[in-house]
Amino acid sequence: MSETFEILYFFNTPYNSLVEIKRRNFDFETDLSKVFFWILYEKKTHRIYPLQFISMKDDLLGQERVFKQGTLFFNEQEGTYQNSSDKAKMILKRMPTANMTKLLKIRIDEFLLTIDKQTEKQLEKLL
Repeated sequence: MSETFEILYFFNTPYNSLVEIKRRNFDFETDLSKVFFWILYEKKTHRIYPLQFISMKDDLLGQERVFKQGTLFFNEQEGTYQNSSDKAKMILKRMPTANMTKLLKIRIDEFLLTIDKQTEKQLEKLL
């Protein structure tokens, strides 16, 4: 298990993974966009694409997450991600979080480190 983040949701296809994470040690952060991240991972290139969260909805049939880049509808077994730009759909299988590969965990850690470095540089400019 990573010490820097907790995996909340993990969806998978042969080509991509879609993951929601919660950063650890951010208990006092009031800006939730710095704590929770939805990430699209492209397996072929090992690239991380952060999704810009807009809203969420829960009902008896499942859950919905709306991002600038698309919309995810999901239940306990699977999800469907529809891209905003071309309306392409991706069917994802919901996976146990323990099934996440070590490589994906490393890429997420690197992504979070990059965000921290960018924040640090922004703070230095203010001083």
